[in-house]
Parts: sequence; C-alpha cells; structure tokens
Amino acid sequence: MITFKKILLRIHLTTLLLFCINVLIIVIFRVSLISNLLLILRVLFYVSAAVVFFFYIKPFKKKAIYFGFYFFYPIFAFLGWLMDGIFGAILSSFLFLFFAPTDYRFENDQIQINKNFTGFFGGCCKYEVIEKKYFLFQKKVGDFKYEEDLYFRKNDIKIQDNILQMHLILKDYDYNENHYIAKDTIIYTILKTKI
Repeated sequence: MITFKKILLRIHLTTLLLFCINVLIIVIFRVSLISNLLLILRVLFYVSAAVVFFFYIKPFKKKAIYFGFYFFYPIFAFLGWLMDGIFGAILSSFLFLFFAPTDYRFENDQIQINKNFTGFFGGCCKYEVIEKKYFLFQKKVGDFKYEEDLYFRKNDIKIQDNILQMHLILKDYDYNENHYIAKDTIIYTILKTKI
C-alpha cells in the first residue's frame, strides 16, 4: 500500500524531473512548457515539499533540512518584512517570482504578449512575445520594453513578415493647456523568427 508520504515524494520528484526536462527542451529546441502548466507544476512541487517536511521531523532525518526550506522560507520572508521592509520585500520577491502567474496582456491563436514579473524593485515594464506551439509548448519570439503599462485589444495587434505592429491610444499631458490628450501611437517590434 502506498502511503501519503510516498505519494507526496513522488509528486515532488516527478515535478522536479519535469522541470529538468523543460530546461533541456529550452536548451535544445528553444521552446518550453506553457506558463499555466509550469505554474501548476511549481505549486505542486512547493506544496508537496512543504508537507513532506512534517514526515521527516520525528525522528529527525537529514532530508528534513531540504524539505524544511520549503516550509520555513515563507515564514522567514514574512518575518523579514515585519522587521525591515526592504529585507522582507527582497525575500518575498524570490517567493513571488516562483509563484507569480503570467500577466497576459494579449492573446490570440498565434501569439500572446506577457508582462514579465521583475520583483518589487524591478523596473517597469518588460514584455515578451510568445508563439504558441503544439498545445503544450511555447516559444519566445521577441521582447520589448515600454515605460507604461500597456493593455491591448484584439484589433490592436498585427503581424507582417517578422514585425509585430501594436496600435495604441495612450494619454499624454499637454502642459500648455493643462489637460490630458489622447495620443495615437504605433509600436513596432522585430520578432526573432517568422510566425
């Protein structure tokens, strides 16, 4: 009979193996698993390790040190935030980087545009252009940076050859007349591969 501890260990080791396979796929083929699947795998990996920690505490085994990291890290990040805001924010950034869901800004049948999570002290606003491949995989085909948060509508994005054209209406401040005006803007990004 399989115990709960063995099931959690298998989940933890299987997700670890899938992460290693994903790294190999990225290095060899320049594609990776889709971000939603990776988020589910990260949660399974982390939660299974945090729960397995309790099975190795009594009697204490050396494996408890490894699994204890997953249990105690959020506690240390919270205590660091209480004692000194910056230290806690830095510790929390690593934790949230691991669990941050993908911030989709645009998605259609060919591509999706995501805003990268850069941590609490990261600069604004890095975007990546992802091409969807074979239902479970994605390939990064471009990236760009813009100083404002961008949100796209379906008709705003066009792809011609290997150039991504984004049509936006941004607001700009007119200092002469002291009010905001709408500014019609087109951003071009060259993609690494032709879609």
